[in-house]
Amino acid sequence: MGSPRHLENLKKGGRIGGAKAFLATTLSIKPVIEIRNGKVEEGGRQRTRSKALAFLATKVREAGHVSNLAILQAQCTDFHDLVNDLKSTYRDEIVVGDIGPIIGSHAGSGTIGVAYHID
Repeated sequence: MGSPRHLENLKKGGRIGGAKAFLATTLSIKPVIEIRNGKVEEGGRQRTRSKALAFLATKVREAGHVSNLAILQAQCTDFHDLVNDLKSTYRDEIVVGDIGPIIGSHAGSGTIGVAYHID
């Protein structure tokens, strides 16, 4: 999930088209991208960052019993909100780390990533 000003990164990387990037920026939409079966797909769209973080937490909760939960971020000041939200229901250690420069250059600062295994 990234900030709208960084949708330009997704546009440049070919993940979304120019019209979609413009509309999403205008409406302040926060895209959620998932990797399913090895393919990058749209996971959802939220109108505010707080709704997008809540959406991510709900996705993790609805996934069932998960293991190896990790939350990665690229220069975010609010990713601890998501970590704390998930700590209330996920009892195992949550790995917290930084998104590297390769992914960061495509997604931009403000991006948060969530990864886990479904048991």
